[in-house]
Amino acid sequence: LTIFAGGFGNLIAGFGLLSLFRIQLKTGMHLSLSVLMGVAVFSVVPFILQLFLVPLTSLNIFLSLAITCLLLNVKTKTRIRQLKDILREARFSVKLYEIPFLLVITFIVLVSAWRCFYFPPTSRDLTSGAEVIAQYAIKEKTMINSVFSLHLETMNNHFKSTFITSLQIIYKYAGFPFGQVWLSNIFACFIIFLYHALGLRLHKLLAGLLIIFFLAIPEMYAYTFMVLYDYSNAVFFFLSAYFLVEFFRSGKRNQLSFAGLLMATATYIRTETLVLALLLSLAIAWHHVRNHDKFFRLFRSGIAFLLPSAIIYFISVNIYINHYLPIRYDIDGLVNPNLLNLSPLVGRFLDMSLTYFFSTGAAKYFGYFFYAFLFILFADIFYAKKFDPNAKNWLYCVLVVYFGMALLGYLLPLLDLDNSTKRGLFRIFPLMLLYMGNSKLLMDISVKIKNWELAS
Repeated sequence: LTIFAGGFGNLIAGFGLLSLFRIQLKTGMHLSLSVLMGVAVFSVVPFILQLFLVPLTSLNIFLSLAITCLLLNVKTKTRIRQLKDILREARFSVKLYEIPFLLVITFIVLVSAWRCFYFPPTSRDLTSGAEVIAQYAIKEKTMINSVFSLHLETMNNHFKSTFITSLQIIYKYAGFPFGQVWLSNIFACFIIFLYHALGLRLHKLLAGLLIIFFLAIPEMYAYTFMVLYDYSNAVFFFLSAYFLVEFFRSGKRNQLSFAGLLMATATYIRTETLVLALLLSLAIAWHHVRNHDKFFRLFRSGIAFLLPSAIIYFISVNIYINHYLPIRYDIDGLVNPNLLNLSPLVGRFLDMSLTYFFSTGAAKYFGYFFYAFLFILFADIFYAKKFDPNAKNWLYCVLVVYFGMALLGYLLPLLDLDNSTKRGLFRIFPLMLLYMGNSKLLMDISVKIKNWELAS
């Protein structure tokens, strides 16, 4: 069970899911994405069992996970052949100049994984929410357990997504006393995916430098072993944006549908992500308008991207919270009652910008990554004078998060500046990273390095 839950089962489930959507990537990206999607699939299984009031015993959960893996790989011979083809095409050659970067990256990832495995959950939001619910779910075999009989009027952590609760239950049953090592699977595979994604257009020397710069974001790195919802949400939000940008480039509808599934996963983790999904969908509308496509095609693309997120929001909020939990949660009361007054929106935007990006103390939160992004952005403006199409799409995604986080703080005042907004900004940094990965300046430098390398 430990091996199955610890990564092998994730790989099987995720590989089958990618095959169903006909997603084909380079070996490193494909296998790492398979594990990430497997974690997402596993996080839904205990939640579905809870919806059908099935006792959350170890037998029921692991039998359901095994059946899920089999169903996703129902064409077993085809899946094995696909896996062999992917592995056969793999070229695991490492250049000498990659070794220092890979050693540093590996060390940083291993430190995070060890802390995640060795230390118990400590964040207040987790220990008063998902962690305690998961702990009692193992004893009482249900997520709707005696935790909800306590006086919980002063907090809302017990109303948050079952994403972490489900994974904690699985991993505790699998023999991990603190459960949370699933976060290390997400972190390690995400970094592998990013490194290979950058390597598609940049020289590995530049890709390694950018990954280390990304890993050095202080606040974000801390949440690779301090479990909360925000790092996982940032990962799946980025992956959704990645396949949306790929759809704009290739026009393949399976990539758009897969982007919709990934956005639904991000919405499952944090429900307010639905607002950011709506803002991203404007890019889909512009894509079809610019190509003079018919309205039906635009409508179909919008439905493919937004419908999965709307469904998961409806199930996890309107059905589960309102009709399963014994305590009422006034969700309507969380919305700003005076939306015509735009001064809080302007105030939140200024506070967010001045606190986390344009202040002398901003580096203690997010390091110098934002300034590196601005440097590359302005360098592209003066050097290239014309953005790469992929770079423009990534820049729009960055702007969606930048303005979207201020909008969320305006719509939902409970998303305070010092906690929810700060952690919500994790979404923006992988998007900035991929913008730099498609920078005209850095791509030209990569070409010169490769030409010098070949000449040598």
